Amino acid sequence: MADVSPHSASQPLDGSSSSSSLSTSNKSSDYIITATQTYIARSATILGAQNLISNGKSLIKVNVTIHGNYGSFIHIGRYCLIDEDVVLMPSVVPRSSDPLLAVVDRTSANYNKNPQPPGENEKALPLIIGSHTQIASNSHIQSISIGSNVKIGRNCILMPRTKVHDNCIIEDDTVVPPDMVVPPYSRVRGNPGRIVGALPECWGGEFVDECVQDYLTFVRSLEVG
Repeated sequence: MADVSPHSASQPLDGSSSSSSLSTSNKSSDYIITATQTYIARSATILGAQNLISNGKSLIKVNVTIHGNYGSFIHIGRYCLIDEDVVLMPSVVPRSSDPLLAVVDRTSANYNKNPQPPGENEKALPLIIGSHTQIASNSHIQSISIGSNVKIGRNCILMPRTKVHDNCIIEDDTVVPPDMVVPPYSRVRGNPGRIVGALPECWGGEFVDECVQDYLTFVRSLEVG
């Protein structure tokens, strides 16, 4: 487990916007560097940091919120980018199928603005993010799993219990509806999101290189600054 401490200082070929925050001015004093070389912005809010696992060499940018306080693990692979104002939140499900149990409607737009930890009749599921995956700014993630080599655009919402397999693109402003499973090599767009095309087999290798270079470029920008 990465040494993440609780803190809060509170047109490309792929068709989605490139991340602008990598080219903005950054200072090393604005980031915490873990033992595994993950950079976490001091303005990020990590709730329940003991439940955040990072494999290392990832970027968690300004004003990110990670809800590890739901009691389940959030796992981030290597060379990932969690861009500015992104929210990572585990899916919450009922502990039982009993229809009489009181549970919160977590699929409404209002819930995204006022999230609540699991109630006594609910439990949170782990959120697993693979390696070489980028989540662009202002996106809200409540998935069960996001694979490796996945690019999620700006202003996206991935609703509860969604799964995105390896080598996918979720375009800007897409809303992936609850329980949707996105197959490998898919391009998803719209509200509600739907599969609009397939990616070439070379996509995975190309995006791996892009993610590594983005990380190295960011680290060099801090050293120069």
